[in-house]
Amino acid sequence: MSSLVRMFGLPAFWASVGQLEYSIRSGQPCADKVLPGGIWGYLAAHPDDSRIFDEAMTSKAHGQIQGVITAYDFSSFSTIVDVGGGRGHLLQSVLSETPQASGILFDQSHVIEQAAGIASDRLRLQPGDFFNDVLPAGDAYLLMEVIHDWDDAASKTILTSVRRAAHEHSKVLLIEAILPDDPGPNWPRTLDIAMLAIGGRQRTLPDYSELFSQCGLAMTRAIDTGAGVSIVEAIPIQADQPPNGAVARL
Repeated sequence: MSSLVRMFGLPAFWASVGQLEYSIRSGQPCADKVLPGGIWGYLAAHPDDSRIFDEAMTSKAHGQIQGVITAYDFSSFSTIVDVGGGRGHLLQSVLSETPQASGILFDQSHVIEQAAGIASDRLRLQPGDFFNDVLPAGDAYLLMEVIHDWDDAASKTILTSVRRAAHEHSKVLLIEAILPDDPGPNWPRTLDIAMLAIGGRQRTLPDYSELFSQCGLAMTRAIDTGAGVSIVEAIPIQADQPPNGAVARL
């Protein structure tokens, strides 16, 4: 929790939120207005602040990972690819519960360098950029709170890259806090305001279904982990398969 407080106290975040009116009026991230290169460019240029950000994301993930591995059965997968998986905490936990599987951690070069110590016979590290580089082949693709960092255009690019790498029986698993249908204050709506400031957004299940369908994927179910996030599962669309079907909420 302290690392999250430190992250939101960084000058870059305060500067962005201070211009929130700009985002509300324009729909554009105020971070792009006040920070050269936006929030990601700022963090790349400020390693100390980037370290605090990474610590905050790791701390938050630890509170969610147990819910993920309890809620979902990974036993049918041989190769699990964690896209944008940071230092690999989620992938390590999944592999510890799935001894027959191997994993590939895919993230930016500087992140992979920091995660070098977790490499093993079952866990391979692959540096890359999910906007420009070919993703590794796998049976399952994990994207934990990756898509909410980006607008629809960038999200489609990421998911299209995943679809291109996936085979016909692969599963795509987005782990995200879902915007609920019912009115009233809640954490996903609060988070949505913060994401508006820096360039991303929280989404409803219909939003994710629409994103998937535009990237050659079909949403199959959503599983509430009980840890503040849901697992939104999708499969590649085949030539004879309709783009959208009934979605189970578990």
